[in-house]
Order: sequence, then structure tokens, then C-alpha cells
Amino acid sequence: MPPYLPRILYLIAGFAWLLLLWPNQITLFMAASMSCLTLPFYRRLRLGTINFRKKLETGKGSGRFNRLLVRWSTHFPVTAYVFTLVLCLLVPISALVYLVAPQAVAGLAKLRELQANNFQLPPDWVEYFHRIRDAISEYPRLEKIINETLTNLDTMFTDAVGILVSRSFDFVGGTMTVLWTFFLFFTLSVIFSVYSPLIGKLACRILNIPQVMLAHFVMAAHKALRAIMFGIVFVALVQGALCGIAFAVAGINQPAFWGMLATLVAPIPAIGTALVWLPLCLSLWFSGHTMAAVGLGLWGTIVVAGIDNVLRPLFLKQGIKAPFFVLILAMLCGLYAFGAVGLIAGPILLALAIQSVEEGNYYYRRRA
Repeated sequence: MPPYLPRILYLIAGFAWLLLLWPNQITLFMAASMSCLTLPFYRRLRLGTINFRKKLETGKGSGRFNRLLVRWSTHFPVTAYVFTLVLCLLVPISALVYLVAPQAVAGLAKLRELQANNFQLPPDWVEYFHRIRDAISEYPRLEKIINETLTNLDTMFTDAVGILVSRSFDFVGGTMTVLWTFFLFFTLSVIFSVYSPLIGKLACRILNIPQVMLAHFVMAAHKALRAIMFGIVFVALVQGALCGIAFAVAGINQPAFWGMLATLVAPIPAIGTALVWLPLCLSLWFSGHTMAAVGLGLWGTIVVAGIDNVLRPLFLKQGIKAPFFVLILAMLCGLYAFGAVGLIAGPILLALAIQSVEEGNYYYRRRA
């Protein structure tokens, strides 16, 4: 038998699965990420079960009872892993639905109204900005800057929020698609974790690399995902909660709904939650609620943005060994290339690239 035949057969098997899952690329990537993130937990469950079975087999208890426990324990790692995964996914979703659902109808109606108007600034806002421009028209340089700002403000806001809202409507509108995507994501996550030893062995044979090197890459991806979980997801949840509290105190209608939108846009570098709280702040200002507008603006600038500037670099740099501006660049490039999922894919690809260089340097030094 030719030595390359097994690798060809493995490639054929991988290509067949790739064709089946290709229409669900984002779901496949997110499932692989979830499996990589939770794989150490599943391995601890397996190791604990193996140790428990060894104690049963060497114990002095009832033979029949011990055999029942051994038979039951074979399914315990998968059962406990699935139960924990369901709990971790459904509890936040249920809490979000419970808080946001009562306000979602009115909030979505307001967003649809803004979308129908192409997210144009209200006339009184534009008039106010023009009055400010006329007041400082004696300063040509400042006037030029303000003209460019007013010209680009609508475009920037329309592009950023328009993409968010349109994709949110598509996500909410296709109920069966959402259910199928969630089911596929959950199933693939479990499959990748349960069959991780076999998948790793096949990957090593296809790529012709040692298992130690593959383990290093998996660990690098795991650290990057853990950093993303805290630095992007957790920080976004904290920022959204703080925005929701501020919206409620400021007297804005549907504060939980706008807080949820702030959570969704919080991972976007540079602007983040300002896409939500800044327009609401301006709305309060032009409606005569000056103190509430000033307070909300200070809260968003100092507290919400401050948390992002402190916690996000702290968490991300613990999992990815790169300067923070490089991490931000990776997130922006990923966002541009892959959409919202690029906020996760960008840092992961950066971590894998750094690990590749380290592995290459290690084997280069060994050969030298």
C-alpha cells in the first residue's frame, strides 16, 4: 500500500464533512470555539469518571451494585457536559428574554421607524448644529472641520447602526432558522468535545505534525477564547448592564431593550456603546432634559467607556501575547472580513499566528 494512501483517505473524509457543513460556516466556527473553550472541563469529567470506576472495580462493595454504577458512569461525562452546556447557554438567554421581551415590541418599533427614515438626524438636531456652525464661522479652520463632521455623521451612524439593526431583524425574523442554527451549534459543540481525541489524531496524521504541537495550538486557541470570553463578552455584558441602569435613571423608555443593544455593539472597538447612549443623550438634550443628558453623557464617557478601556486590555492581554493595539487591529480586520463573528475570529487567528511563529522558532533552533 502506498504510504500516502491513508492521508488521501483522511482528506476525502474531511472534505466530505466540509461539504456537508459548508453552508453553516459561522455555526461550525462557533461550535469549534465553544468546544475548544469547554474541552478542559469535559476532560476533567472524563478523568474523574475513570478514577471513580477504578475505585469501584477495586472496592469491596456489592458486585451487582458496583457493576450498575460502572455501567452508569460510562455515560456520566457526556451527560454532565451536555447538562452544563445547556445550563450555561439557556440561563443567560432566558434572563435576557425575561428582561427584554416586555420592552422589545416598542423598542423594535422605534428602530423600524429610524430605519424607515434611513437613520437621518432629526431636523431640530441638524438646525442646532447649523446654528453652532454659523456661530463659529469666523474661524475658517473650525468651520471646515464642523462641515466635514456634519457631512459624515449621518453616513457613519447609518452604516454602523443600519448593519446592526438589519441583521438583528433577520435574526429575530427567521424563527426556524434560529432554532436550527442553535441545535446545530449545540450538537457540533458536543461532538467536537466528545470525539476530540479522534479528531486530534486525524488532524495530526493529515497535517503530518506531532501531537505535542497540535496540543500547543489547541491550548493557544483555548487561552485566546478564554480571554475573548472575559475581555469581549463579559465586558460587553457589564457595559450593557451599566447602560441599561443609566437609561432607566435618565427616564428613557424601554431601558432594558436599549441596554441590550448597547451590549451588542459594545465589542466594536473605538465607538462601542456610544452608538446607543450618544443618540439617546442627544435626544434628551433636545427634548429639554438637560441634566439627564449631561449625566448620561458623563456616565457613558467616564464609567462605561472607562470600564472598556481598563478591563478589555487587561483580559485580552492575559490570553494573547500581543500588544493591545495589535489586538484592536485584529478585531477591526476580523470585523471587516467576517462580520460580527470576526470579533472572535480575529483574535483567535492572531493567537494561532503567534503560536505558529513560536513553534517554527522552536523547531528551527532544534535543527540548528
